[in-house]
Amino acid sequence: MRRRLGDRRARPRFDIVGDLLGSLETVLPLPLMNISPGGALIHSHVPLPMDSIHSLTLKSSGTTFTTQVRVKRVTDVTSGDGERTFLVGLEFVAPHPALLGLLETLATVASSDGTVGV
Repeated sequence: MRRRLGDRRARPRFDIVGDLLGSLETVLPLPLMNISPGGALIHSHVPLPMDSIHSLTLKSSGTTFTTQVRVKRVTDVTSGDGERTFLVGLEFVAPHPALLGLLETLATVASSDGTVGV
């Protein structure tokens, strides 16, 4: 590949002719609306594709849990000021046993005093 006159790039660049498939991964903090042993409901500004698989990281009491989730429901929500957001229902694909234990403990605490916090 020949470099153009005045091109200061250290490495060569190649023109793409036609379509080239790619992917982009990003990490976004999203509000957790509710959670259960079967899954979670999050609030997102991006409508995630149905049945897509994502990695979800939850932090509670200094412990971090990462698990795979599948998008099972996407509900369009429009606020009073016209902002369009989405409620996304997630199903845990294979939750970590420690995460399930934490959720069971939270459910027990919630049923005894009516409050819960993750």
